This record gives sequence, C-alpha cells and structure tokens, in this order.
Amino acid sequence: MSKVGEHFREKEEMEKYGKMAIINHNGSLVDTEDVLQSKHNNVSKISTPKAFVKDKGGFDYVDEAYMRNQLNTHYPIWNWEIIKYEFVGDKVISLHGRLTIIDHGIERHFDSVAAHRIASNQKGYVDLGNDLKAANSDCFKVAVNRLCNIADDVYRKVIPDLTLSDEQKEAINNACDGIDHITIGKVTEGINNLSINSTNYEATIKRLEQLKEKENE
Repeated sequence: MSKVGEHFREKEEMEKYGKMAIINHNGSLVDTEDVLQSKHNNVSKISTPKAFVKDKGGFDYVDEAYMRNQLNTHYPIWNWEIIKYEFVGDKVISLHGRLTIIDHGIERHFDSVAAHRIASNQKGYVDLGNDLKAANSDCFKVAVNRLCNIADDVYRKVIPDLTLSDEQKEAINNACDGIDHITIGKVTEGINNLSINSTNYEATIKRLEQLKEKENE
C-alpha cells in the first residue's frame, strides 16, 4: 500500500475509533480500551500500605501524600483545579474540584465534591485556611480514587472475583450425581448468575450431599 493509501486508511480508522485510539511509533492503530482497562485493574489491585491508612472517627482514610505519590507514579501528567468553594451557613465549607489526567494519550476528567466542618470557638473561626485545605484534600483524594483506582482497597471499590474455579465447578458437578433434574437446573442457573460462587462453594457442596442422603433414605 502506498504512503498516501496508508495515510487515508489510518485517518478513517481514527475517525472510526475517535478518542479511544492512538497511533504508536510505527504509525499503526492501537486500540487503547484494553490497555486502559488492564492498567486500571492492575492499579486497583495494589494494596495500600498500612502505614498510610489512618483512622478518623471509625473510618479509614488514606494519607494525601501517598495518593499524590501514586498519582505521580501511575498517571504523571495531571492537573487539579478548584472549580468552586462556598460556605454552607457558617458551619461548613463545600468544595468542588476537577482532576484531569492524560491516560495513555487520552485526556480524562473527574469532578468531585467534599465538605469540611469549620472549626470555631467563642472568638470566631479557629483557622479558616486550614479548614479549606482539609476540604480540598478530601475532594482531591476522592477524585484520585474514582478516576485512577488508587487505594481502591481502602475506599472499598474492589470488586472481588467470585467465579468458581474449574476444579470447584467439577466438584459441584460430581456432587450433583444422583440429584433430580430440577435441582441440577437450579444449581446450573446459580453458577451462571453467581448466586453460587467461591464464597459459598463449600456450603453448596454440603447442601448437595445432604440432598443426596435424604433421597437415599
């Protein structure tokens, strides 16, 4: 194919894929969707070191410096912008921020909001600047987590893999020997919709064995 032909082919493919595609150093089209998903899944699986997980009122939160470090490590081109902050009465500061990252050549955004109680005493506000910084830090960390999957374990955003292994499926299949077809159908449906999964596998085997014993009585 001529250089002109390659140019128009690549242009057509770029128009087809839009922003979900990039051109690599060889000039060939690279669909980035799988790359993005793989990267975010890998970042999501990183366990947050306990040294950077703090407790506040019974809730875990992550040190801002750690999240900033991870952001620099995995998504080094980023920008944080305060869109708006406002007072809610004289007790709370509300802040709206926007995180922008370049993710494998694609610009992505996430807007988050946070609020922080204003510390005061009989003389008035204690440290309004500190309260604003705290709201900004909370807002920033939420955006980093939601957009970049950093500290998903602490923010409880990790989706566990509940699928049965091939060995577990085979064991359930063997346990179904001698069971009526209606029950087998329910078991098959349960495996497909994950109501039977890795968390209740042993209980499922035990229940099937009990059913067989009952039928053999």
